[in-house]
Amino acid sequence: MIYNTYMNNYRDPNYISNFFSPIPDNRLSGNTPLRQTQLILLRLLRIFDGICRKNNLRYWLDSGTLLGAVRHGGFIPWDDDVDVVMPLDDFRKFKNLPDDEFPKDVFLQTEKTDIDFICPWAKLRDRFSYIEEAEGPYPYSQAASIDIFPVVFITDAQHKSRNWFGFLPPYNQKPERIVKHLHLKSKVRIIVQGNIQRLFILLLKIPFIMKFFEKKYSKGDKEWEKMPPIRWNKRYKDEDIFPLSTIIFEGVEFSCPANPHNYLTNLYGDYMTLPPPEKRCSDHAVVALFPIGPNPHFSALKWSDYYDEDGKLKNT
Repeated sequence: MIYNTYMNNYRDPNYISNFFSPIPDNRLSGNTPLRQTQLILLRLLRIFDGICRKNNLRYWLDSGTLLGAVRHGGFIPWDDDVDVVMPLDDFRKFKNLPDDEFPKDVFLQTEKTDIDFICPWAKLRDRFSYIEEAEGPYPYSQAASIDIFPVVFITDAQHKSRNWFGFLPPYNQKPERIVKHLHLKSKVRIIVQGNIQRLFILLLKIPFIMKFFEKKYSKGDKEWEKMPPIRWNKRYKDEDIFPLSTIIFEGVEFSCPANPHNYLTNLYGDYMTLPPPEKRCSDHAVVALFPIGPNPHFSALKWSDYYDEDGKLKNT
């Protein structure tokens, strides 16, 4: 299995020489676990940006990360994750990059590298940290991560039938699969929904049915949105995204939509007004942050094997 290969390779201390040395790990300079986690995320984002630049892949900051860049010049003070999006073609290329494109202290988490991970997006995770969530622990990695969401440029008709059009070419999606940690209600939904979707996929093999749906879904104006079955279905005009621009986030330049104001207004409305104090907290059910672990997942590395008490790499 692919994930067993990852487990064996990334526990090898000799990989220390392959760390992403131009971007040092300064997590211990943070004065709280949250700030240390944010420094981990910033490093992950810089690594992600470097890989995308090298391979001519498009991406842009999204959601709270873009909001933080515009409103705070960096992280929203209480935020504990990073969100980026990539056009589907770029996303697929990113997921299929060879292992040696990635530094060995990060983990590209997909359905292929982590068998218990079923999200229809990818995550770039730190290998040392651990985030404890209220409903966990989960069998997949729960280290600090950036979320990488695929987006598609689709018609109004595709948007209205967003649970179905993705099974047509060139998307060729597969029904969701069941993993053991899901709740019973989710398992039942996936079984029922999956059987209907498999019938739909089978019918699409009949040429006139395929042509009917291709014509049906070709109608209407096109806008960008996250690829179903991702359930956040806000839509964005092409001219608000392209040509991509740049923005400063935590003192570093990253890619962003052409019109961040329109993008954020569409997403949040009055995005410059701070929420009331009682709502200035993580959107996730985070119980505790452990910036240097321990992390029980097979992909994890032990901090003390690689760094001394001052956060300096050993044997360098």
